[in-house]
Amino acid sequence: MAITYVLIFVLLFHIILFRKMIFRWNTISIFFIATCIFSIIGILMFPFMRMYAGRTFWTFQLELITDADVVKTQLLAVGGLMLVLYSYVFGMLLMYKRVECIDHFRIKTPIKNNLSNVNFYFMLIGIFGFLFIYLLIKRDVLLTGLFDGLIGRQPVALLESRRGITSNYLYVVITYNLLPFLTIVALFLMMKKKTLMSRLLFIGLFLVSFLLILLLFQKRPLILFLLSLTVAAFVFKKYINIKEKRIRTKKEKRKARRRTILVLASLFSILLLLYYSATTYRFDNIFEGLFTLTEIVLTRVFGRLAIPAFCYVHYFPAVEDHYALTNIGMFSKIFGYELYPDSKVLFNHFTRNKKEGSLAINSIIDFYGAFGYYGFFTGNFILGLLLSALDAFLNRLEKNNINIIFIIFCFVFAYYLSQASLARSLLGYGFFFFMVAWMFLQKNFKIKMRP
Repeated sequence: MAITYVLIFVLLFHIILFRKMIFRWNTISIFFIATCIFSIIGILMFPFMRMYAGRTFWTFQLELITDADVVKTQLLAVGGLMLVLYSYVFGMLLMYKRVECIDHFRIKTPIKNNLSNVNFYFMLIGIFGFLFIYLLIKRDVLLTGLFDGLIGRQPVALLESRRGITSNYLYVVITYNLLPFLTIVALFLMMKKKTLMSRLLFIGLFLVSFLLILLLFQKRPLILFLLSLTVAAFVFKKYINIKEKRIRTKKEKRKARRRTILVLASLFSILLLLYYSATTYRFDNIFEGLFTLTEIVLTRVFGRLAIPAFCYVHYFPAVEDHYALTNIGMFSKIFGYELYPDSKVLFNHFTRNKKEGSLAINSIIDFYGAFGYYGFFTGNFILGLLLSALDAFLNRLEKNNINIIFIIFCFVFAYYLSQASLARSLLGYGFFFFMVAWMFLQKNFKIKMRP
């Protein structure tokens, strides 16, 4: 366990050392904090809670994970995060000749409107036309998931409905990426214009987005959508019309803290309800139910990505060779090779039952699983440079409404890097489509930069 204590010290030391850069509104901050919460904490806690993890994740053969696997995973996870961090710093030094602590929400002038209304409504009409036809065709699958799965609390029905409803890639792209983007555009219009039509537009888009994401029967996209809306509302409220700068009173600070706590509590409550609907647990009283559901949420938050990290490090290359780019579906279709479903292969190797499933890992561990040590060092170094270049580019953008919304969804991209591989974050989880929506909605297709 000595190595675990050393790595905890290293992590805390770097958080303190780079606190001015980490605790700002930028992509490295989102990636670093999300990786720590959803992966690193669970990986470092594992030696202290191994018996508890074995009982909690009893469907997995965690006894296959050796002490050497644990140490190796911890070194890769923390070392990879440090490599991304120092690569980011190196990128900043190259571009700014100093370690620039970028804050994308440090806005000094009122937010301008650079939205192309024609393109916005054209996109809305096209999307709603497709959704109407698609949902009409898939109505039986949708209703089965809603009533039997979500309301009837039948996990098998949820899984089957999810597969059926997400079988069309365009539908997934619209629901995951485009509708949330357009909803936040509508939020800006409502807060700027304050007219009845703008309010109705936002409420309508919000309800459609909320329901369609809910009917994907996945928790993470819904929470991300609500978080993105909350951040956007905070920025728009503060900077649509900047008032004379003044020091906030203690009462205003307490009110802001209470609002933050309320938002976080609401999101946690939604998570509890979603986990309750996705399980078959029966509780004798409400306190037992709350305790059990809270335990489920916390173990999933800290263990969902940590446990698979040990599995990947154990499996590659001891059982099979590193998979390189063979797990990317688009490449397999273009170049005609057989797709290697790494997440499903690992799940089948470690599971005790015959149910289908998959395991998820972050981009740091994926570089090792795909390419071994050389790919691990090269990939994470490139990832740090990519985030530094992205932050530098976003910092050059004029702070208008469409650019700010794009910045928020770049944060979503940075978050997904802590949940999935770089390739899946760029394509499957939507960074490419965020860019398409951002460029399409610019007035006269002109991206405005700061002077």
